[in-house]
Order: sequence, then structure tokens, then C-alpha cells
Amino acid sequence: MTTLDAAQLDAWLARLGIAAPPSPTLPALDAVLAAHLASIPFENVDPLLRRPVRIDLAAVFDKLVTRRRGGYCFELNTLLSAGLGALGYEVTPLAARVRWGVPDHVTTMTSHMLLRVEVAHRSYLVDVGFGGPTPFRAMPLSEPADDGFPYRLVPSPVPASASAFHSYDLQARGDAGWIPVYRFDLTPQPPIDFEARNWYVSTHPDSVFLQRLMAARTDDGTRVTLANGELAERAPDGSVRRTHLPHADAVVQALSERFGIVLDDALRQGLRAALPDLLAPATASAGS
Repeated sequence: MTTLDAAQLDAWLARLGIAAPPSPTLPALDAVLAAHLASIPFENVDPLLRRPVRIDLAAVFDKLVTRRRGGYCFELNTLLSAGLGALGYEVTPLAARVRWGVPDHVTTMTSHMLLRVEVAHRSYLVDVGFGGPTPFRAMPLSEPADDGFPYRLVPSPVPASASAFHSYDLQARGDAGWIPVYRFDLTPQPPIDFEARNWYVSTHPDSVFLQRLMAARTDDGTRVTLANGELAERAPDGSVRRTHLPHADAVVQALSERFGIVLDDALRQGLRAALPDLLAPATASAGS
């Protein structure tokens, strides 16, 4: 596993607002996870604007730490994996099939990267790279989460779990009950397999990352997400507050102010050119 060197580790921790390298304990893991979700947002500006996305550690570090951008799962969890490895955690990359917003009968590809992290001889799910609801602390794989925690892991349905490894469904609490987020098993994933998945989601015409602007960050347990001009704030109790952003300037402002994404002039111009077409359907729908 590739890890951050000493200088990179210091810069990454500074980006997270953590003063010194912590010991590899569960409380420290939860603190790093919360800081990562709050400080480095999920966003897909590059593929939306048809810019290449590299997921080697050097490129990811430059984008997310040096240039203070965000990224998506392959970038965010690559950085987290390298940082946790440098802190002394044992980390195994995994892959998941997204189920959020997907009908039960539709099969999805393993397009999402997440992490298995070992702490004191126990395994935990850790993920900072999902653009929707995301657990804001590590989730144990071998025991249930606290009753009040708005996420849970349940065994996948038998037809969907044909694997040599245990298969899990991550679910989020919603107004009407538990909602599937993604499905995964414990098969370790080599880096080369993520290269092919990244190429698909960042370049294929059918990829949602080329069709919709998305951003997300967690603020004190509230998951704030953006889909084109629709801003949603999902509280820990599952309730959701929604705000419509009516024009491109409002969206660009939200990316900077609500999500903390540093946008240079070229990115701002590209977004202002792309957003009117993306916002048009929502505008028409809101007016009908």
C-alpha cells in the first residue's frame, strides 16, 4: 500500500485541521474521518468539464491538498488510505455497487471505492468518497452500530451475495425507513482495477459524472449535497432541508462558500458555460 511521506502527512493533517499525527486508535480514526468529510469535499467538476481525472497518489495529493480542491471516491479514498497507512493503520481498498436512487431490479457495476480499516483487531468500514449520505464515523463490520446512529450495515440479499466473502448493504435512515446506499463485499481490490473504473466514470458518455454537477461535505453530522442547482441538507435524524439555486452564479458561489472548493478562473468560466443547460430542466420544472 502506498502511503504519504512525512512532508505529505504534515500537509494532509494541516488540510484537515489536525495539529499532530495521532496514534492509530478508533477515536483518532473517527476524528480523521470527520475532519476529512468536513474539510475535503466530494465534487465532480473535472469530469463534468471533460477534464482528465488521475488517481495516482501524486496527482490526488496535488489536487486535494496542494490546490485545495475536492474529488470523488477514487481520489478521496486514495488520499485517505495513504494518510491512514502513514499513521499506522492497516487499510484494504474495497469496491461497492451503488444502490442509492437505483431501483431494486437494476444491477449496477462496482464503481465505488471504500476502505476496510483494522483497529485493535477489529474491522471497520471507512468512506469519505460517496456523494450522498455517508457515515461520519467508522462502522464496525462484525457488530451492529449504535441504535441512534443514522446508518447501518445489513447482510445483502442472498441472490446478490454470491461471493466467497461476506456481502453487506450500507443503509441510511430516511423519513420512511432505511434506504439502501451501496452494496459491497470484502474482496480486496488492487489499484489497477480502480484505474479502469475511474476511466469509465470520468469519460463514458453514460456516466452520471458527465451529466450532473455534484458536490458534498459533512458539517457537524449534517450531510450537505448539491445536484446541479438543488442543495440538500440531511440531518443526522434523516430529515432533509432542500434549497433551489436558480442560476449559475449562485451555484458557483455555493461551491466556493458551502463546500470550500477553490475554483480558478478557468473552472469558474467553464462552470458558468455548462450550468445553464444543467439548470434549465429544474428551472422549467419549478415554473410549471
